[in-house]
Amino acid sequence: MPDRDEWIARRAYSHWEAEGRPDGRDADHWHAALIDWQMLQDAADRLSDNAGRRIADARTPILAPAQALPEPGDLANVKAPARSGKVPKR
Repeated sequence: MPDRDEWIARRAYSHWEAEGRPDGRDADHWHAALIDWQMLQDAADRLSDNAGRRIADARTPILAPAQALPEPGDLANVKAPARSGKVPKR
């Protein structure tokens, strides 16, 4: 991947070509390319922050300690919920 200045130079060249290759606008094209670079970097930073947050959330236990599942030996004492015996209509 090109470094920052190389990327900006290529982007500025692209802006210059898109405007019909005008003379004397190199600083404007460089500035526009710099703004493009900063916007992409900000978007990448936000994406990374959001990904880090999602990973941390995924690692958080779903059940709170008070709602923890019973130990395997305690499963004999767990009763299944009562069934109504009715079949749902379609």
